[in-house]
Amino acid sequence: MALDPFWSNIFSRRNRGGDELYEVLSRVPIFQDLSRREFQRIRGILHRRSYSVDEAIVREGDVGVGMYVILSGEVAILQEGTDGQMLELASFGAGDFFGDQVLLDESARTASAVARAPTRAVGFFRPDLLELIERSPRLGLKIVMRLSHMISVRLRQTNRLLKETRDQVRRAEAEAAARVEAEAAARVGAEAQALDQVREADSAGTTLGRESAT
Repeated sequence: MALDPFWSNIFSRRNRGGDELYEVLSRVPIFQDLSRREFQRIRGILHRRSYSVDEAIVREGDVGVGMYVILSGEVAILQEGTDGQMLELASFGAGDFFGDQVLLDESARTASAVARAPTRAVGFFRPDLLELIERSPRLGLKIVMRLSHMISVRLRQTNRLLKETRDQVRRAEAEAAARVEAEAAARVGAEAQALDQVREADSAGTTLGRESAT
């Protein structure tokens, strides 16, 4: 579940049964086009990991080495706010994955991933992908093309979310400006009305004074 839409897993498709590893990974976009034979070659370079509750899988700011696919358990994606407090951006479960962009570059992690329950995951790391490309260019290219497509889809979604956010901000600003303008107009109207009442009172007082003098 994504608390922040930018971290939503738009590729998630769940299923159960059969070879657990194959069933899970075959629904991850970069592996879903692989044949059973190709998958067997990938299986040998995957890294199985187990994590206890509150154990960090990756830490924000660390240089990333690869992606993780969750086999079981629950993982929270956390990011440190400007006030130093940790913000939960998303909660991932079996079949979800994260960190795939690191396979294309060695950028620092933008968020931490922490196990919220006993968790099993498999890691697919950049050095192994590069070695696979050298040993089996056809298979390696197949994975890289799927990875590029997946990141492109996510980028389009991010752009759409940014546009929606900008539109919402603009609408909010326009509504706020309209309210300020309406309140200013109301104040001017009230002040004008009060001034008219003062003038009427002064005029009435002057007239009364003249009548009294007469």
